[in-house]
Amino acid sequence: MNTEKQPITGTEIAYYFVCARKLWFYAHNIECEQESDAVRMGRHIHKTSYKRKKKEVSVDGVIVVDWIDHDKKIIHEVKKSSSMEEAHQWQLKYYMWYLEQKGMNIADEKSAEFHADDLENRGYIGELNYPKLRQTKEVILLQKDRKILEQKIIPNIRKIRNRDKPPKTVAWEVCKFCSYNELCYS
Repeated sequence: MNTEKQPITGTEIAYYFVCARKLWFYAHNIECEQESDAVRMGRHIHKTSYKRKKKEVSVDGVIVVDWIDHDKKIIHEVKKSSSMEEAHQWQLKYYMWYLEQKGMNIADEKSAEFHADDLENRGYIGELNYPKLRQTKEVILLQKDRKILEQKIIPNIRKIRNRDKPPKTVAWEVCKFCSYNELCYS
């Protein structure tokens, strides 16, 4: 399956940091998450938190941003827990990178710091929201992050997608909680 032209989704970015095998299954339309209690809980948290916000801004049918606060120039992503924070950060960074490709002014480390209180001159930043934990985490798309996305992450995702077979299983602690566990280990 050649997927060179097919856009990469935010879910694929997150799965890249969680498990290459899970990414491969997802890219080949083998989805086990609809039956997952953890996913159902995440959807419930997403649905019931920040009720006044316009949620799920779809861009090109490729990425779905939880919400964008245009007054404060913040792109929000809501998550159930911070246990996969690296995956969450890169998913949000990818959304920011993707929106930047579409012409949105995204702050880099210099403008975010220099124009922290000057929203007129600062680009958009990201924020991870963990409502159950009552925590937020600011995310800035650094120049080096842009390069990592373009030169490493996106090409590696394409390589995983284009494999004939899924990558081998790995026995990680998180595997026993994964919705793909039965598929991997049966």
